[in-house]
Amino acid sequence: MDENTLGLITKLAPDLMKALVSRALTLERVSILQPVGRRALSQRMSIPEREARALTETLREDGLIEVTPGGMRLTDRAYEILDSVRELVHSRTGLASLEMQLQKLLHIEWVKIVPGDADADPNVLDEVGRAAGARLRKLLSNGMILAVNGGSTMHAVALHIPRGSDIDVTVLPARGGLGNNAETQASTLAEHIAQKLGGRHKPLYLPDNLPHSALRELIKLDEIREPLEEIKKADILVYGIARADEMARNRLMSDDTIRELISRGAAAEALGHCFDINGNLLASSSGLGLTEDSFDRIPTVMAVAAGTRKAEAIIAVSRHHRNNCLITDEGAANRILEIIRADKASN
Repeated sequence: MDENTLGLITKLAPDLMKALVSRALTLERVSILQPVGRRALSQRMSIPEREARALTETLREDGLIEVTPGGMRLTDRAYEILDSVRELVHSRTGLASLEMQLQKLLHIEWVKIVPGDADADPNVLDEVGRAAGARLRKLLSNGMILAVNGGSTMHAVALHIPRGSDIDVTVLPARGGLGNNAETQASTLAEHIAQKLGGRHKPLYLPDNLPHSALRELIKLDEIREPLEEIKKADILVYGIARADEMARNRLMSDDTIRELISRGAAAEALGHCFDINGNLLASSSGLGLTEDSFDRIPTVMAVAAGTRKAEAIIAVSRHHRNNCLITDEGAANRILEIIRADKASN
């Protein structure tokens, strides 16, 4: 349904449009939270339980949700219209306007904002991952090289890349390993993403905090040198953005180093590089992977980050790196606007 039709319905039958949007919002929330009970759904939607009961009963009668012992779930019929439902929610909740504002303020070509706040509702991160995965599949074509980094956000992307025709792509980790969680390592995620896309991957199983002397020796090995050379030829980079204080601890930095970075205004970390709110580079890790010079040569760069707490980090990285795409959530987007507006007002 196009915007002209929606606008006409709003003018002719505002009550009908209100009911349509309410049902769409309910169906969209169930899709994220399923299986979910009515009480939990009403709390997540911030509506009375009786209203949630009326909405879900209507959707059940229309064959769009089913009630199971574990909670409500979408039916196959609902999945057939789910993309259109999400577009309606997106249009009617003001997210399209918010996306345009972020595109202008952050100088990003394409922005996608998912409803909700990942800091308040962990399920929102899955929706951010789903949106990023869908966008990624559209951007890829046979023969491309895709570079990805690690972390919980990229793990959500890997989980929710939609199934489709196989694409002959090579997926590479953009950095070495970090932390002790194997499932969120860049090499592990590169393998999972390659499987989802029907392509191939090349691992880079290296700790990301080795001393320079060890790195100089390791880079002489073919299994290390070859993927590092291929990363420089990447057609697309997809990466997550972290808060500087959290990533500093993950990288096993000393307390003194962390305090020094924070005192200098560190706000974000991405791909081993630390930035302040103005996008100035403050520090870089010693690990192997995508370099600053290589980053600027990649044709398409997609950043993915969610949660209100990530707002400053998103601003910092966007002011330093060129991003063609940003996928985030409503919580981060609104906070980004507040920060930028406050900054402009003070200057």
